[in-house]
Amino acid sequence: MKITFDEQILARLADWSNADLVLDFDNTLGETGRPVEGCSIGTNYRLIAIAKGTVPDVFDIVIDSNFAPLHFKKYGEMFLENGMTITENTDKRVQLKAAGEVIDSNVQILDYRQIK
Repeated sequence: MKITFDEQILARLADWSNADLVLDFDNTLGETGRPVEGCSIGTNYRLIAIAKGTVPDVFDIVIDSNFAPLHFKKYGEMFLENGMTITENTDKRVQLKAAGEVIDSNVQILDYRQIK
């Protein structure tokens, strides 16, 4: 499985090369970058930078991308398909897309590396 970022998103992530990236879909990570109690139903995607080496065990698979590996939950694979893209639309909103459909029209991009 692979997710491709468009050029606008790659530019946004330029300073994330020294981070682990998590694609969270059910609010697993809190603002501290650590797991929290809570849930949502697979439509609230967040791309999160966390400190290298601190990926919680619940993110047990890696998805390839044209930027860096994305840590993800195996049980969430049902929400994904091969060849997905993460793009920025004309009003600067980030979208997760599959072939012919928008999965999430407002993906959050968050950097939790500096939060203590």
